[in-house]
Amino acid sequence: MTETEKILARVRNLLKLAGDGANENEAAAAAAAAQKLIERFKLDAAMLDASAGEEQPVEEEVRECEDPLDRSKSKIAWKGSLASGISRANSCRIYWRGGTIQIVGASSNVATVRYLYAYFVREIDRLAKRYAGNGKSWMHAWRVGCAETISARLKAAREEARNEARGEAVPGVGLARVNAGIAKLTAQDGAVVKYMEQIKLRKGKRPTINSHGGYYQGQLDGRTVNIASGGPALGVGARARVGSG
Repeated sequence: MTETEKILARVRNLLKLAGDGANENEAAAAAAAAQKLIERFKLDAAMLDASAGEEQPVEEEVRECEDPLDRSKSKIAWKGSLASGISRANSCRIYWRGGTIQIVGASSNVATVRYLYAYFVREIDRLAKRYAGNGKSWMHAWRVGCAETISARLKAAREEARNEARGEAVPGVGLARVNAGIAKLTAQDGAVVKYMEQIKLRKGKRPTINSHGGYYQGQLDGRTVNIASGGPALGVGARARVGSG
């Protein structure tokens, strides 16, 4: 089992704690904990690389994956918004090719995006069932609002993980290692952006919203989808080290 597979197994266990029977407060407790877990794992690895001196490991190649992240006959706007948010939180990018969502990034990051994307699509579909009968435009707006809120919360969880790492670091050498690790992760983002520029992909447009009521409700519900910071009950304390256990 690779290191990426190990961390995804831990993420899977976190998300199982908020299954179909969970109430909204319980459902709000797992996925930013999962995103933070992923980010701390990547940061710990980057910190080790940064302290390894001249013997740096070979960087994973950034590439366009042949296997799409999602495939449909036509564009499904909310899925594009969701895929973009998850990808950006995990050093990848997406673009449309017809109705398919293509993904660009290093293989380990792409694997993380694929897992989280599949999970959140299922979760949005589950929550959407309570609003059956509200009409096509309302449901579209709801899904977009929910997807955008999830994306924003994943981004916040990523930054929270980095800020926690800075706060836990011993002043001086320890903080320098954390900053070096963050710089390495930032460079991974930069490599993906550069790749996207080289293949001259155009930035997608924001989905059109025809129901502000549905969009607002989607934003509210997006705040309940397994994104809040996890506590000790999730097995991830504020000072837990991702590489342990």
